[in-house]
Amino acid sequence: MTPNFLEPGEFQYGAYKVQFVEWLNDEWSGTGFWLRTIVTNRRLVVFPELGVYPQDYDTINPADIMKVWNVSLQGRDGILIRLRDHRCLHLLVDWSQGSKLVRDIDMMLTTPLKPRIS
Repeated sequence: MTPNFLEPGEFQYGAYKVQFVEWLNDEWSGTGFWLRTIVTNRRLVVFPELGVYPQDYDTINPADIMKVWNVSLQGRDGILIRLRDHRCLHLLVDWSQGSKLVRDIDMMLTTPLKPRIS
């Protein structure tokens, strides 16, 4: 992912390394490889670390996210994303960056202020 991947008017808040996890056999287990995620002012983009092609990524739009929390997943830093379709995404975040990722997603979710005078 390079800056030219961004759409006009879009800018990046932060980039993180994450892994999807799920609760299996009384513990949190990774469900795949570690991924990269970029939070922009318009979307949350998740892609493989070596992904370079447009089809190599998934996008989560702000309208699809209800709430995001920083959580501890068996002593490891993680986040929980509650989606509008009532699904929950649990992600481990590398290097204790969970609170920063939550902050960036919250910034993405915050509606920009509209000027009082146009």
